[in-house]
Amino acid sequence: MAQQAYASLKRDIIRCRLRPGDVIIEAWLAERYGMSKTPVREAINALRREGLVVVVPRRGTFVKPTDLGDLQDTYRLRRLLEPEAAVLASQRAGAEDLDRLDALSAATVAADASRPDLNEANRLLHVAIAEVARVSLMIPMINTLHEEIERFLNLRGELGRPPYVSVNHGRLVEAIRRGSDRSGSEEEIRQIALDGIERSRQYMLNTLLSGGTETPAR
Repeated sequence: MAQQAYASLKRDIIRCRLRPGDVIIEAWLAERYGMSKTPVREAINALRREGLVVVVPRRGTFVKPTDLGDLQDTYRLRRLLEPEAAVLASQRAGAEDLDRLDALSAATVAADASRPDLNEANRLLHVAIAEVARVSLMIPMINTLHEEIERFLNLRGELGRPPYVSVNHGRLVEAIRRGSDRSGSEEEIRQIALDGIERSRQYMLNTLLSGGTETPAR
């Protein structure tokens, strides 16, 4: 039950059914998930350790707010990790791996998918590249970075903002494919990865600075 509560609460936070800054109330969540407060409390503690939940003394427990500094750090880490993950993926990918990346890339722009599903597909693609790179320590790090980005994008949807449209995924996967058959260069792969990260960073930064993720009173 604790694992079920954890999965449900994390999904609600990332999909912004619980928005940044919302108060977390054990009794309400227990009723929502149809369970006692004990597994819900365990889930809250697990997500607090992951940083998605914060405890403010004498005020309560809240969903982690959106923060400009955290966003900048997220993109600094992406710039360090993801270009190398893409290069390693190009060196270690098999045919099935490449087909999987193609499918995930297509899922990020599927016309019939909901915005939350598109945002989840974005995360899954970047995690899959790390998995193909075969560096186990990198996989949870990239997943955590993209969970925060996924949450940000879902918040925009909840606030009725225009969606972020991915335009770089196909280029990146194609560069990885060319690298796998030695017809592309490592530098090309790194640059395409960096271009996509910078485009996303500028979009997120402009949104925050324009007040585009302010959560209205509820």
